[in-house]
Amino acid sequence: MPRETSPFILGDYWLDKRRDGKSPDIWQIAGREKGQLVYRSTKCRDVEKAKEALRTFDSQGRAKQKQSNEDAELVPQLFLYLKEHGPDIHRIDTVKSSFRAWLGFLMQDELTTGAKVSDLSKGVVTRFRRWRMGPHEWSVPWNGKLYEHKSKGVSGEAVQRNIDDLRAALRYAEEESRIDKAPRIPSVEKTLRSKPRRLVLTPAQLGAIVAYADHEPDVQAWLWLLIGTGVRPDAGLAFVPANQWHGPVANMHPTGWPETNKRNPVVPVIEPLRKRLEEWPGGKVVKSRKIWWRTMRRLLELPPKVIPKTIRHTVASHLRNSGVPGEQISALLGHKDEDDTLETTSEIYAHVDPVKMKATIRALTKLWDQVDKEATKWRRVHFVSITDDNNKSIEKLKP
Repeated sequence: MPRETSPFILGDYWLDKRRDGKSPDIWQIAGREKGQLVYRSTKCRDVEKAKEALRTFDSQGRAKQKQSNEDAELVPQLFLYLKEHGPDIHRIDTVKSSFRAWLGFLMQDELTTGAKVSDLSKGVVTRFRRWRMGPHEWSVPWNGKLYEHKSKGVSGEAVQRNIDDLRAALRYAEEESRIDKAPRIPSVEKTLRSKPRRLVLTPAQLGAIVAYADHEPDVQAWLWLLIGTGVRPDAGLAFVPANQWHGPVANMHPTGWPETNKRNPVVPVIEPLRKRLEEWPGGKVVKSRKIWWRTMRRLLELPPKVIPKTIRHTVASHLRNSGVPGEQISALLGHKDEDDTLETTSEIYAHVDPVKMKATIRALTKLWDQVDKEATKWRRVHFVSITDDNNKSIEKLKP
């Protein structure tokens, strides 16, 4: 149809049907680019949904151009951040989850998903925080899939992560000269933030977790890596022995990751870990680590606050209780510990050679052996069954 008779015109683009007769029921976004007529499918038969698709397309195009904060829409900036900066984000799934939370909020808030960058006031952030910390739910379309979420309320720390991810996207937009100075977004009040997690696991609990993963060698290898090195969970997920294991030591900093104050250090490789590295499975850990962890925690009846990083806390606690010097603990964990006498991370590395960390090697080996024995005990009286639809249950065997 001619542009003039289109049911919806927006800027240089309009809704149309293909003139070659293909996809006659699907609305197309038509426009001239470099002198040629170009069609982009909206994948919509309903004209109202097609109009929304054209609005989204238009806003994404304008988002790449310099706009004032009063004109720049927020949502397109989030998607541009993921598209352009996503390959450099190590916790990309977490960031996507944060953005879906913001979208779910905007879909229910008076601002709507057409919110401008300038709309991000203290009051809006407060509404978002109250919404997230109370019972809430949302259904957000995302890359052709509908994500549905229902929650009784999240912690102040979870809301703060959502805020931090939003800040990062807006700083990126500012650096790319697409908006004015990124607005100041207030943090969650300290009184609403979670207290630091001090929870540690017993060897019996660690053994149960390891044994539970018997059917998933990639998950089990990751768990043993956390126990044997105290590495940060995300760095452990990215560990590739062929690139990072060098005989008696392993560089726990994944190739290509940026250098930060939380650098993952070079650590000693204890003997039982070496055997695991020789047989490293090398596949993808799980489709969703969060779902796997929540299921495991529920079936093993572990406290809700037990997270992958709890293993790192447990290793640190075990080393302290074993009398390992503070500088060795800090060298293993990759940061300065509260009890250390050395002032900087560079000082720690200068004074501690991973191969000579005898106390650390002894303590890690002892913890490994304890966990391995407890895993064997757990297997004697428990059996993990997997149904055809991949659900799991734990059966207690008769003595």
